[in-house]
Amino acid sequence: MLLSRFLIMLGSILMLYGGITTLSNESGIVYAATLQTTSSKEAIETAVSAFKTIGTLRRESPINADAIAGAYAGALQTLTQEVDTTNSLSLDSDILAAIDDIKKNNAPKLAGQVIDKTLQRVFYQIIFNRIATIREQFNDGTPAALIQKLDEAVASFQAITGTVARANQVLTADRRSLQEGANSGLDILINESFERVRATLNKSNPVEDFANFGVERYAIRMSLARAYYNSVLREVAGVIENRDRDPETTAIELKEGEIFYRIIESLIARDNPAGSLLIKAQLTGNASRIVADEIVSELSKGLIGRVKAEMNGQEQNIGKDRAHAMAEAAGAVYFANILLPDVELRLGAGVRSNLENALSLLQGASSENSAPKSAEARQAISTILASYENELNVAKYNNTSDTAFIDSAVSAYQAIGELRRQTPVNADAIAAEYEGELQQLTLLADSIYGLSMNSDILTAIGFIRNENQVALAAQAIDKTLQRVFALVIYNRVTLALDAFDNLAPEALELEWDRAYAAYQAIIGTASRENKVLTADRLAIETGTNPNLDDQITLAFIQGKEALGKENANDKTHVAIARENIIIPVVRSFLIGVLREVEGIIADRDRDIDEAREKQIEGVFFYRIIEVFIAQFNPAGSNLIKAQLAGDLAGTVANQIVSEMSKGIIGQIRNNLAQIESTFNTDRDRAIVAAEGLSLYANIFLPDLGLRLNSLERVKMENALQNLKEACASGAVDKAIAAREALLAVIANYEKELI
Repeated sequence: MLLSRFLIMLGSILMLYGGITTLSNESGIVYAATLQTTSSKEAIETAVSAFKTIGTLRRESPINADAIAGAYAGALQTLTQEVDTTNSLSLDSDILAAIDDIKKNNAPKLAGQVIDKTLQRVFYQIIFNRIATIREQFNDGTPAALIQKLDEAVASFQAITGTVARANQVLTADRRSLQEGANSGLDILINESFERVRATLNKSNPVEDFANFGVERYAIRMSLARAYYNSVLREVAGVIENRDRDPETTAIELKEGEIFYRIIESLIARDNPAGSLLIKAQLTGNASRIVADEIVSELSKGLIGRVKAEMNGQEQNIGKDRAHAMAEAAGAVYFANILLPDVELRLGAGVRSNLENALSLLQGASSENSAPKSAEARQAISTILASYENELNVAKYNNTSDTAFIDSAVSAYQAIGELRRQTPVNADAIAAEYEGELQQLTLLADSIYGLSMNSDILTAIGFIRNENQVALAAQAIDKTLQRVFALVIYNRVTLALDAFDNLAPEALELEWDRAYAAYQAIIGTASRENKVLTADRLAIETGTNPNLDDQITLAFIQGKEALGKENANDKTHVAIARENIIIPVVRSFLIGVLREVEGIIADRDRDIDEAREKQIEGVFFYRIIEVFIAQFNPAGSNLIKAQLAGDLAGTVANQIVSEMSKGIIGQIRNNLAQIESTFNTDRDRAIVAAEGLSLYANIFLPDLGLRLNSLERVKMENALQNLKEACASGAVDKAIAAREALLAVIANYEKELI
């Protein structure tokens, strides 16, 4: 019955081919391995003065963009550019784009907040960087040189001391909003830590001084992080308070929360990437979707991961390296301090007190270099954190349906993955795993989409059995099966959307659960790092991790929540979730193609067999998502296929990336046309089209930044966000301005493609 229903429902769907749609090991803060410091104490003091001047200017009406630009130029811009270079950021571009928005009268108050919060991030990061420099140079640097770096950190702190001095923000008892809590005196704590650091830099007792410096280093950095944690929540509180009565203030507070969150994002995302994406989605989305308990919970989940990481570091060093153990214990304490008010709310004052005592014991045990006492303290902390984590309202996918058929197919695929890596490869064992649900699923996809994947797989098994091009055949099997699961994902989530009005929530959830079950087969592909052109555009290299796996998982979670049909716009939320599943899946396979292109170019002059294997992987990866490029760039798609299947020497990285981008630009223009045709007649469709447009643009944004510059990339990102906001609010002028900005950047980008 389950299989027959699956067959019937699967056969009812339209075909895919017609549619579109360096961290610190201790803290997670971004900084370069070797920090280059260029701004002196005096230069930083000048920058602080300019920052304060801008603070006055941005409160004027009208805001004088030229005056802000004049104040920014000089020491403050130099300091910003230093942070950009050291930390691989683009804060200068963010600020220049915001100044440009003020000049164009494009939400000038909002732009003023972007400037202010981005500059706060500059000073925050300078403090982190200078403290990191002191740590690197502690043993060999002279006291005078180290004190100079400390003075620079202290000078930077003067810019943000007002923000740091603010009170805690805590959930209300009903967990529906936030309120001001006690003031932890973080500004006082940081200033006191600066002075204790100063005392260690004389190095009268180098071993003990270094140990004490490690503790104070954490006190400064994590107290800063706590201050901006509170800042995020303060803006969330403002959004909740104003969203039903003051749209302009709400928009400003959302933007403030978004920029504040960027400051501490790496701390949360390292151990809770999906939760971090949820926080960002709420801070950049509709204010009605802000849920205080969810944001606090996701922040806490990320911070719990940091506490655990510091305790692991303490465990590894206790009894061996006292200074390092003391520093790691301090890290655990200061990360946990951020959680304490929420621990008390959810578990009670007694549990909070027990946690504080256990943390104090951990610090004492570390100072004593006692492994037994440390183990006891860590166990007590871990037990409390486990109880606390159980009380958090975090995003998690809950499968409520019987997906045994898909689960069995996924298990068989994973077993084949192990078998194809063995030497020799056992064709009969692969054939045995393929028979059953996995082959049935492949045949179903073949029948719907007019493909021959089953035949391709059986042929490849035959090649392995005959010991003919075994490595290539094994790759053909793997990539073809990934294609099967990608089609199932597309098929099921499309059904859930198309049948939203006609099927009961339970039936919709079954199809959604099936898609999620199929996703488990390719989640490894979605989790890979980005691949981008090298600076000379001759090869491919690894970029940052776009966390597509977490983005897709979050979309599954949010889409399923909307299947209950409890809200009038739930169908739109399902459609948005679908876009956030399908397009990132497409992007993950495009990255897969470029990963193989990277291998072809690297190996073609030294290992022909390896290069050929990469080539066949690229061919099969590209087949999965060919339609998304070919739909609007058929000639370019044919060129990509020819290069992937032709002579190894003919693979040209720049050309392949360019043709991919041209195809994606076609998708963007198609979505723009949809927005134009539905903006005044079907707002929900316009909202979904804007979401898809943004997701498509994200595919080539890294390449756009390479070919143009970071400022153009920031302009593109801002225009994408403005377009989504305009579609949601019905702001015609804002939508037109965003469209023109998008097309202008795209036109410049297209000129750089070959």
